[in-house]
Amino acid sequence: MSWTRSAVAAAALTLVGGISASAQTPAPENHGVRVFARGGGFNALTNLNDAGSADFKKVGYSVGGGVGFQANKYLTLRGDFNFGRNELRTNHLVTGVKTNRYFYDAAVQLQYPFASGFEPYLFAGGGAVTIDPVGISGQSKTRGAGTFGLGLTYQVPGSPFGVFAEGKSWVYTFRDMSGPLAGFDKTQFELAWSGGISYRFGW
Repeated sequence: MSWTRSAVAAAALTLVGGISASAQTPAPENHGVRVFARGGGFNALTNLNDAGSADFKKVGYSVGGGVGFQANKYLTLRGDFNFGRNELRTNHLVTGVKTNRYFYDAAVQLQYPFASGFEPYLFAGGGAVTIDPVGISGQSKTRGAGTFGLGLTYQVPGSPFGVFAEGKSWVYTFRDMSGPLAGFDKTQFELAWSGGISYRFGW
């Protein structure tokens, strides 16, 4: 039965070798902190009044960034700050009245990482927005805002760096403003679409 002993010995060696190889292969990082920065376009998708004669649909720009804590492979808690600026239009004509928006929010993000390095994700949460007409002091107002969006990240293999494209939206009520923004009270749906880079600290 020497062949039986040889087969058992070979199987044992194969098993030991497999366990050793598995121990030497690093486990995927399912926890970590990711910091990110982004920039792109910004505009509203809704009107400011029922007549539809005023809006912020003129495309402006946005910049922002934030930090995300990855709780597990599929779940991240993220905090964001975003700055957006565009121009008021009336009857589809620009008015020269530029308005800043400062968004600060937190969200729950669900992602699905692929072995290729691509990771689609979506998120939803809430926070606040400060509406600040440019050049008009003392007219800023802060409102509660909901946020949601989706994106796609590509993590560079063997590197903590990643690149991503993202669409991020906010919903809030535009009201109680003064000056050229007085009288508007419609719920606003605003959108920033952007690209950015990220850096991941994993453990």
